[in-house]
Amino acid sequence: GDGEVHPHDAVAMRHEREHPDGLTSTVVFVSIDARVPPILIRTTQRDRLAGMRLLVSIDSWPADSEYPLGHYVRTLGETGTKDTETKVLLQEFRIPCEPFPAKVLACLPPADYKIELEPGRTDLRHLPVLSIDPPGCKDIDDALHCIELPNGNWQVGVHIADVTHYVEAGTAIDLEAADRSTSTYLVNRRLDMLPSLLTTDLCSLKGNVDRFAFTVLWEVTPDAEIVGVDFVKSIIHSIAALTYQQAQSLIDRPDGAGGDGDVEIQAGAVKRLARLARLFRKRRIDAGALTLASPEVKFVLDSESLNPTDVQAWRPTRRTRSSRSSCSWRT
Repeated sequence: GDGEVHPHDAVAMRHEREHPDGLTSTVVFVSIDARVPPILIRTTQRDRLAGMRLLVSIDSWPADSEYPLGHYVRTLGETGTKDTETKVLLQEFRIPCEPFPAKVLACLPPADYKIELEPGRTDLRHLPVLSIDPPGCKDIDDALHCIELPNGNWQVGVHIADVTHYVEAGTAIDLEAADRSTSTYLVNRRLDMLPSLLTTDLCSLKGNVDRFAFTVLWEVTPDAEIVGVDFVKSIIHSIAALTYQQAQSLIDRPDGAGGDGDVEIQAGAVKRLARLARLFRKRRIDAGALTLASPEVKFVLDSESLNPTDVQAWRPTRRTRSSRSSCSWRT
């Protein structure tokens, strides 16, 4: 109500003061984390730091001090701006956001690196491999194929990008990836676990390029009975990087619609995968499996300012989602 003093202002009134040297002041820093008490810092930059988001370090908490003492580390930016508040979130959750150091970049292959068949890999580039992902996906880490075999069964392949070909255990790039743990997606940018040469290029199973992969090959009947399975290191050549909507349109495409031969190949593969996924899914549910899923969120950004104007939940249809999740099949 009127006349009430905010607790933070009350702390400031009790503890903020000018020092006799005429240069420094004690000011109160209030953390965005409510678990952290106010911190008293001595600074010569009181006026310049007002209204800014700061990074402060706690030094000590003397027995005769009501609050801990600390020092100014650096300024993150003006309170309330998009860039500043993004930096605050990264600091708050301790998300690594610094550029990759030189020793990590030194582990990368050259920019003109060419992927070629090597000893110990199975050449699967003749197979009609394709991927199904949300719109705008750049790090395509898995892909699928499904073809008819001469005996009437189907061969299903799940291909996972072979990241370990480029990231050797114990190297600087491996340790950096372990520290980052995951790629972090923000409203208007992403922070990769590995440098972009790998995440969005060499380890992304994009269409119409050769890529190294780990592949699982199943032979299954059209009724989803598994006949055999094999695991190989492979080289693949994806014929299409589909979105959920494109995959759904292929599922809905009438059989024998004619037209482009590549489209017919893609439609046949996606329809077979969708059929198998429905059968496997029913089998799992009947056996008592849980269905755990969450919507994928996409932000709509203003074309000029790149500020978010809307948030949407991307919900693929059940048939497309089932096809996409086919790599979770178990024998």
